[in-house]
Amino acid sequence: MEPIEAKTGGGGLPGALRAAAVIAILVVALIGVLAVLEIIPREALQAWFTKLGLVAAIVIAAIVALALLMRAGRKP
Repeated sequence: MEPIEAKTGGGGLPGALRAAAVIAILVVALIGVLAVLEIIPREALQAWFTKLGLVAAIVIAAIVALALLMRAGRKP
């Protein structure tokens, strides 16, 4: 008899990334709806996007710097 293997529906890192992407899309859609209905003022939304853009730039710069440092450390 062969063991029965449980089939998972995309677990692990790819599944987690897919779930995070779905949540991010839903959050952006919700913010868009709230902005269209003018529940969130335009000025507040602009301030949020400016701050999010700056945070994203810092995170991307840190990731690139770490990747370059790790690559430089591998060379003999």
